[in-house]
Amino acid sequence: MYISVLLCIMTCCQSPKKMVSVDKTTDAVELKVGQSCEIEFRTNASTGFWWQLVNSEEITVVTPESKRYESNAPEGMVGASSDLFWKFTAKEKGTQTLKFVYARQNINEPNRTREVKVTVK
Repeated sequence: MYISVLLCIMTCCQSPKKMVSVDKTTDAVELKVGQSCEIEFRTNASTGFWWQLVNSEEITVVTPESKRYESNAPEGMVGASSDLFWKFTAKEKGTQTLKFVYARQNINEPNRTREVKVTVK
């Protein structure tokens, strides 16, 4: 009897996963309002290129929260690539595409582009 009640409470009280990871090969993500996601990019700051969100004024369904870097190189190694994680939080229902370019500042031709379709339910 007690085990049944405990299992029911554990099942009914589970909240949806708060953070969704979007790896470098994924181009779409579904979120619920209030849920966050981290979109992963490969980058190398030593080249002068970085990932930029180019349509931030158009985006209404998510809010950009933060960026963080994780190095892939052994400690002390200079010039190696790293991973950039750009965090967004879903704020209202809808679907939009986040558009990113990998470019140097004030250069019109990006090295790479990436689009991630975000659907908030």
